[in-house]
Amino acid sequence: MMNHLMRTILGLLSGPGLILWLTTIVVPASAQPESSAFTLTGMAASTPFARDYQALTINPANLDFETGYEQRSALGLFDFTASLYTELLTKQEILDNLLKKKKTPLNYEQQLDQIDRLTMKQSAVDVDFMFFGNSIRTKKSGTFAFGIRDRVDYYTQLDRQLTELIWMGNQSSYFDSLVIATQSGRDSVIARPDQFNPDQFTILQAFIAADSAPSVKEILGDSKLGFTWYREFNAAWGKRLLQTELFDFHIGIGAKFMVGQGIIQVDGSTGEAYSSLSPIFQFDYSQLENAPENPSALEENAPNLKPVGKGFGFDLGASMLVADHFIVNAAINDIGEMTWDGNIYELADGKLTDFDGAGLESLDFGSMLNNFDGLDALLIWKGAETKTTRLNTTARFGIGYEQLQKLRVGFDVVAPMNDNKANLQRAVYNAGVEFTPWPWLHLQTGFSTGGNYASKMSAGIYFTAAGGGYEFGVATRDLLTLFNDDNPTLSLALGFLRFRF
Repeated sequence: MMNHLMRTILGLLSGPGLILWLTTIVVPASAQPESSAFTLTGMAASTPFARDYQALTINPANLDFETGYEQRSALGLFDFTASLYTELLTKQEILDNLLKKKKTPLNYEQQLDQIDRLTMKQSAVDVDFMFFGNSIRTKKSGTFAFGIRDRVDYYTQLDRQLTELIWMGNQSSYFDSLVIATQSGRDSVIARPDQFNPDQFTILQAFIAADSAPSVKEILGDSKLGFTWYREFNAAWGKRLLQTELFDFHIGIGAKFMVGQGIIQVDGSTGEAYSSLSPIFQFDYSQLENAPENPSALEENAPNLKPVGKGFGFDLGASMLVADHFIVNAAINDIGEMTWDGNIYELADGKLTDFDGAGLESLDFGSMLNNFDGLDALLIWKGAETKTTRLNTTARFGIGYEQLQKLRVGFDVVAPMNDNKANLQRAVYNAGVEFTPWPWLHLQTGFSTGGNYASKMSAGIYFTAAGGGYEFGVATRDLLTLFNDDNPTLSLALGFLRFRF
């Protein structure tokens, strides 16, 4: 199992590999602020301005707000948003991975340089794919909305010891002794040379660590790794409760049923790690000694998308429209839990003894993953029956000015409410503007800082036709990546089937 798990983790570290894998193999889709609302991505600050079904997972209290169009129902199909941020690779290295350009192998000294470069560097991937969204605004009972979406969140930050083991493999300083075969047929233990080269030893048997070497849990150090994949069925209701000459007050509530396809959590601060992954990940759990006794093991012929977890969550929101143009609102989203009961494996403590992995030899992560067969011994796993986890709960606060179909200017804050490793690691602050020079053209830009990403400038454009009856557009969370090579954010939001009627 660890072989495949580490391949997945390292594939996630490579960034583009995850995006391509998610969109081409499982077509799923986040701890991202605006979910898959392509008409909001470009202006970053989405909390004050989400409307109709796009308010799902943002603020259900916005559902009953006026849209500026006569139509009272909205329908969206196949909205898609994906973002990758990494401090591990430059923009050019990401492009080289995508284009499969051949890399020059790194020597021992260059591998050591990579350890210093990559230790405690962050990577984050968020994918949101909305299959279906619909809302109906009634005259007296408020607005009802329903949506189905897949949400994938990933975050990683690896401590030095774990980074060194991944990059250096059996050349890591963790292993201070070599086991070699002698002419007498007996194995002999010798000290590792300062300038170790495995090619010098044709009779090398194994690599071993001193009794004082850190245990598996200690190797994690301050490492963080979180991966979640949910399918969400969300129903919400919003209504204006109070209307005066000065302000309108709205409330909203959403309820969601979550189907889990996968989770991986590694927390070095507690020494805890666990995973639960559906058959689509194609992990061979039979390699584990206790796999037959694992009470949560799925059948060998289980379908690829057999759920391995389920749960429920709630969204709560309140919004106020002041003097017809100013908006103040707040929401708490994803209050709830998941229970994972399929293919549950937890980290068991112990020490590394034998180790054969040679480590990474170049920055072409994807092509080097097959060299990690020896990483089976890097972590020790044991079966478990169930695991209960909290959803990636976030709180939102937004303020904005809106002149319908002309100008929007807003600011919002999205903050994590728990320490899940796939959740936002810190609050994100967004500011943005949308200008509509003509009724059919909407231009957006915004600025964001915090969250799981570096500071970035967003931009978007979308078009409205048939008096609001049809919308399509494209946006990105970061234009700065076009001009900067380091710490790139690759992002795309796309929607082309959004209707009002």
